[in-house]
Amino acid sequence: MAPEELKVYLGQGSMLTAYGLGVERTYQAMAAGQSGLRQAKTPQGSEQPLFHTQRVSDADIEPTPGLTRLERMAATTMSDLFRKTAVAPSDPSLIAIVATTKGNIGSLVEPEAEPPRETLLTHTADTLVRAFGLANRPIVVCNACISGLAAAIIAARLIRQHRCRHALVVAVDELTDFVATGFLSFRSVSQGACRPYDAGRDGLSLGEGAAALLLTADPALSAGTCIEGAAMTDDANHISGPSRTGEPLANAIRRALRQTGLGPEDISMVNPHGTATLYNDEMESKAIHLAQLDETPLVSLKPYLGHTLAASGLIELILSAEQLKRKQTLATLGYQTQGTTYRLGVSGEAQVNAGLRLVKTASGFGGCNAAAVIAAQDVARAVPPARAPKLSTLRTVEIGDARLRTSDGLDIDHQGATFADFIRKAYHEICPQDIKFSKMDNLSRLAYVGAQALLQGVDHQPETTAMLLANRHSSLDTDRAYLQAMQDGQPSPAKFVYTLPNVVIGEVCICHNIKGETLFIIEQDKDPARLRQLAAQVLDLSDTKTLIVGWTDLIGEKYQLYLEAISVGQS
Repeated sequence: MAPEELKVYLGQGSMLTAYGLGVERTYQAMAAGQSGLRQAKTPQGSEQPLFHTQRVSDADIEPTPGLTRLERMAATTMSDLFRKTAVAPSDPSLIAIVATTKGNIGSLVEPEAEPPRETLLTHTADTLVRAFGLANRPIVVCNACISGLAAAIIAARLIRQHRCRHALVVAVDELTDFVATGFLSFRSVSQGACRPYDAGRDGLSLGEGAAALLLTADPALSAGTCIEGAAMTDDANHISGPSRTGEPLANAIRRALRQTGLGPEDISMVNPHGTATLYNDEMESKAIHLAQLDETPLVSLKPYLGHTLAASGLIELILSAEQLKRKQTLATLGYQTQGTTYRLGVSGEAQVNAGLRLVKTASGFGGCNAAAVIAAQDVARAVPPARAPKLSTLRTVEIGDARLRTSDGLDIDHQGATFADFIRKAYHEICPQDIKFSKMDNLSRLAYVGAQALLQGVDHQPETTAMLLANRHSSLDTDRAYLQAMQDGQPSPAKFVYTLPNVVIGEVCICHNIKGETLFIIEQDKDPARLRQLAAQVLDLSDTKTLIVGWTDLIGEKYQLYLEAISVGQS
């Protein structure tokens, strides 16, 4: 029997931005041409100039006892959403997906903060579960700046597969000195309000925010739009720089359109990442040209909100859906003169737009990309879920206690060695020479060596290989090293980029030229069976022939890796 086709509706949403609490409050301010960016001082010790940034007013955050500021930001949007929807937090048919890049990273910078902050991202998710009485274990997405949009894509896929009837997506990130110092070290922060795609752009504007969105199979709960096709890809190019060709992002857009039988002529608006950095804007102009959307009206929302990291994809998805419903394309504030190779449909003035569909994209460190098609409810197409794939294990590798073993007999044993000594010796025994290896953080070295052992003799192709990795500690080991560099007055972009755990995936993708769907999630414990199951549910494996699933975790001298190469067949 063919899988049932259904629509996935975008239900009630909420957000907390510099404009205050609520979608309407933010949208009206933006429609009036008001930027939420404000000038702020750089973190202590930085010699760089002032920059424009968006901060959320503490007066708009609900004062929930026992929660950190970041957790209260998320809880404020969740409370606002649940006040407006008939779905109860305890509904067993509701699954939560939490997206954040750095969570309570402020605890490292301000260890004396009250209440004491737990840095593990699973702790943040569990805190929200307890605060609202959510019935199900949440999925925690930590995939750089596509995290919020990726979480919404995952939610739609779970609903289509009848894994749940409703999905609550929550995305949040706080602007801390840790984050600001990192981006300043890249010298990618604008000295004024950011100006995406403009010839005079000089970098991004940082921000913070939170959003919550209900996705549902129930048309009675719809707020007027649906999510149709969606796809993710990896550049396999550079861990902190975007693709030079734009092809991977263009491929994500094409795949999202192909899932619904649509073409570029069906799209009336594009909301890209639009950070106003030189290379990202250029990459997006190439990708949008390749996807044949360069004449389509386009708007970047970063000049209003700043770059809110994991929250950006979800906040902008909600606001893009609002533009679709209101028949508008908002102005890209500050845009005057074309500054990209390919001309885009960007305008410094708001426009009337009677179209019925839009494409929302996001890109991030580690080379990750995401694209989703949003449609007006009346024209949205019911999309069947991908058929359940047939998974067959090809090879496994495990690393721990200075020993590497594969399922087909490779055994490298250096008992008693420190991690640094062991991983260096294992690298020299099984890996081709790579001058970048010595520059990687320890978590990436662990995954790099493990992937090399796993994929020896495993045939895989760039576009048909996908990957899902997980761990418990995110990038905490590297976070501590970067904090020390901050305190020493030597924050380095070479260190900062590794404070995102999905960069581990980026390094593996670059080495093995993997360009399919990739995702990094945070789990409490290693559970290979759960990870295989999740991969089949949250990744689109319809075009995948090889899947890499695994666990890669490291904190100090405690480390553990399990990787599995899987052949994917279609039912």
